Amino acid sequence: RNLTIPLPPLEVQQKIADVLDKVSALIELRKAQLDKLDLLIKSRFMEMFGDPVTNPKGWAVRTLKEVTTTIQSGNTPKGGKQVYVDSGIMFFRSQNVWRNRIELADIAYIDEKTHQKMSKTRLKNKDILITKTGRFNTENSSLGRAALFQGEDDSANINGHVYLVRLKESAVHEFILYILITDEYRDYIRKVCVGGIDKRQINKEHLEKFPIIMPPVELQHKFTEFFMRAESQKFLLQQSLEKLELNYKSLMQKCFRGEIF
Repeated sequence: RNLTIPLPPLEVQQKIADVLDKVSALIELRKAQLDKLDLLIKSRFMEMFGDPVTNPKGWAVRTLKEVTTTIQSGNTPKGGKQVYVDSGIMFFRSQNVWRNRIELADIAYIDEKTHQKMSKTRLKNKDILITKTGRFNTENSSLGRAALFQGEDDSANINGHVYLVRLKESAVHEFILYILITDEYRDYIRKVCVGGIDKRQINKEHLEKFPIIMPPVELQHKFTEFFMRAESQKFLLQQSLEKLELNYKSLMQKCFRGEIF
């Protein structure tokens, strides 16, 4: 009841609302464009290959283990957060691995000595990272999210909540990654994961048995080219969206400080 609300004249209120509505509309437009690109990619995949889990087109199927050289869970260094340093080797945790996206905003670092002790999980370019644990029933659950690491060899490592999946050189990395991030595969992961009602995990044995459809490699490359072009457009739209959101926040502050009207 005692909260003080700035109350400029009605015409100023209307001008502020109009300006913020215009920026808000642009933000919603960018989000809609991103959603349409995701839908376009999914439509192309389903048209070419069908459901990657039920496999209605009868493609050859390999287990994830058969198309990899390494599937390895990371480790949490002794001492936990106390071993983190201000800079050094990037150390990926589940909050850094999203659906087809590596997020560095909350990245941790370990020193070279710790990195060397964890030699089995030093990342190579194009390793696929898959989160091991997460809440079961939330939309943004960290369970089973997958992304492609595109950094220098041996420049990063992973903790115990992330799997490293290193594909064979003959594999089409982006194609297999896309299979792992489809809605159909998310549902499959929820069926095979283990644990309680709320939080669950993917066991290594289950991960190794993940079924991967294997259409002719030329079709895999054809889809990958389309996928990467669409992802490039999404990257530009995402950058635009982030700038608009920052501008919106800045503009809102200026409006209510009376710096514009």
